[in-house]
Amino acid sequence: MNKITFLSIVLTAIVLTSCKKNEYTPDGPTDIRIHNVSSLTYDSVVVINTLWEENEYGTVNPGAKTEYKRFEIAYPKEQVNMYIDSVSYKFPPDDSIRVLLQQGKFTYELYVDTAAMSLSIHVIADAPLDDI
Repeated sequence: MNKITFLSIVLTAIVLTSCKKNEYTPDGPTDIRIHNVSSLTYDSVVVINTLWEENEYGTVNPGAKTEYKRFEIAYPKEQVNMYIDSVSYKFPPDDSIRVLLQQGKFTYELYVDTAAMSLSIHVIADAPLDDI
């Protein structure tokens, strides 16, 4: 092995080991809270993102907003599971909307139509993250 080959192997190894993925990318983390914009009580609300990160929001009364919960990444339409009047509802994500939310704090305004068994999510950008 000549000197040039040896040096290029060493330099490649140094570059690869020193390249560390930034813990916070422009696409995350993202803090999400829930705002119940219906007249129904949502119980055991859980949001699951595409990385299978899961945040539990508990009971969200009509008109109430929860605390923010952190996701490494988040999309405008994530999986939402909940109970309404002891009936389980599981709303899968909308795969047609695959644009990541950026770093920041966002509110998912949730409205469930129990007759149609459908969920509407309206995303509100609230503020930048203050702990990055």
